[in-house]
Formats: sequence, structure tokens, C-alpha cells
Amino acid sequence: MTIRLTLIACLLMMLSGCVGDQRPLQLIAGAGPVYPAQAKAQGLQGDVVVRYNVTTQGMVVEAEVVSSNPPGVFDDAALEAVTSWRFNPPVVDGVAQPSVGRQSTVSFRLEGADRYDDY
Repeated sequence: MTIRLTLIACLLMMLSGCVGDQRPLQLIAGAGPVYPAQAKAQGLQGDVVVRYNVTTQGMVVEAEVVSSNPPGVFDDAALEAVTSWRFNPPVVDGVAQPSVGRQSTVSFRLEGADRYDDY
């Protein structure tokens, strides 16, 4: 019986946090980056920093590359991944707010067997 009451109490606490009038930005869906075939074949790895805004509907807009290393190799793949992301927008006083000037780093790393596919 006490386990049941504890579970119910935990559930109620979780639900009360979800319906409050304050909520941070929450990533809820989206694709990871697709490794460009040519970069993979050459064994290249890198990072792309993307700046973007999130609308009150949770859509990513105005995504742009801030920096990339190596330059230009992974830019398109990073932008495609970031623009696929969907968010629960932040809520302040019960009202959804846009989130402006977000910045994320998308990393491209060859792991394990991927490094030696062509050998």
C-alpha cells in the first residue's frame, strides 16, 4: 500500500510541474545529423556552431552557421539537423515565449568501426 501511495505522490508532483505557469525551453523531437558521405570516406571529423531562434510554436527559424571546423564540410548537414528540431517553447506567466539567439554545437565524429570502413 505504501508503494502505491508513493507512486501516486510522485506522479502528482511530476504532473504539477508540467502544468505550472513557468517552463523552460524543452527539446521534444528532431533528427540527429547525417554524416556527409564524402567527409566520412575521407575520415574527416568536425564541429559546427549554429545560431537559431525558436518560435512560440516550437519551430526552429533563422538558423545560421556561426563557425565550423573544417569550414563548409558539415555546414549543410548541421543546418538540416537543427532545423528539424521541435521544442516546447518556454512559458512565462502561462504564455509561450519565443527563444531568440539560441546556439548549439553539432559534432561529427567517426566512432569505432566507422573510422575503418574503407580498409
